[in-house]
Amino acid sequence: MNPWVTNPVWQNFSSLFREATTAHEAGTEIECLHHLTASLYFGIAALEAFLNQKMRAYLSGSKTEEEIFEVLRKGRFMSKLGKWSTEIVGKSPTLNDGTLELIRFFNDVRGDLTHPKTQGQDIYQRLETVTPLSVIDAVAEYIVRFHEVQSTRYPYWVFGWNYLNPRPNIHEIFILNDQQFSFSLQAIGFQIPAAAHGEAEAWRDRYLKSYEGYLAIKEVLSKLERCEPKFDRFPYKPILCRRWWTTAHHRSCGHVTEEALNYARNYGA
Repeated sequence: MNPWVTNPVWQNFSSLFREATTAHEAGTEIECLHHLTASLYFGIAALEAFLNQKMRAYLSGSKTEEEIFEVLRKGRFMSKLGKWSTEIVGKSPTLNDGTLELIRFFNDVRGDLTHPKTQGQDIYQRLETVTPLSVIDAVAEYIVRFHEVQSTRYPYWVFGWNYLNPRPNIHEIFILNDQQFSFSLQAIGFQIPAAAHGEAEAWRDRYLKSYEGYLAIKEVLSKLERCEPKFDRFPYKPILCRRWWTTAHHRSCGHVTEEALNYARNYGA
């Protein structure tokens, strides 16, 4: 079965990243508001799916499927956000100042858009105060911080990059493991001992278990204008892609970029 269907956290977060990025790059106000509205829906959906996934895993084995369903169904979003991590892990994620209130604001605006109680102008005035990329940052921070207090590795896709699985006349995305992610980062140019098992595991524990590690990788990835390079011998090898949703990008994804050419031209100058 397609993992897009079976992994709603990944699906909703990836959709959030796509919509918020498109809103950030939009050329008109109406286009920006359209994609920003979608990003709020996907962002809250990603967080609630994440919390439901964690609570289901926590309750599995101690409750029946019917009992688990009732717990997941009855919990309100902000209550889940504030209380479930303590129940599951024993403590709440330590978020940056304002992050929780920002998520609350996103949820309120989403609620106003879904169940408008006025003529709507005031709702869109609230929406216009939202910075598209702040939605990504807030949702990603909560997911990463939760893994940090749980002492588990966060998923690589919180950076918004996905593995493009090219086939003749079609491009799909799917999930690989964090071991492959470290090899992909190495191919992009990160200094990672990906092939040395012990050192690679230590690197992943350092960078994929902490918010500090997340910020370090994010900073580098956000400045890149290239994806994981293709190899002639393996034209259909899945590659880590920064613009996985853009059909026009698929044709050049993994090719030599102007950024790389300029680096080569100026090397040693």
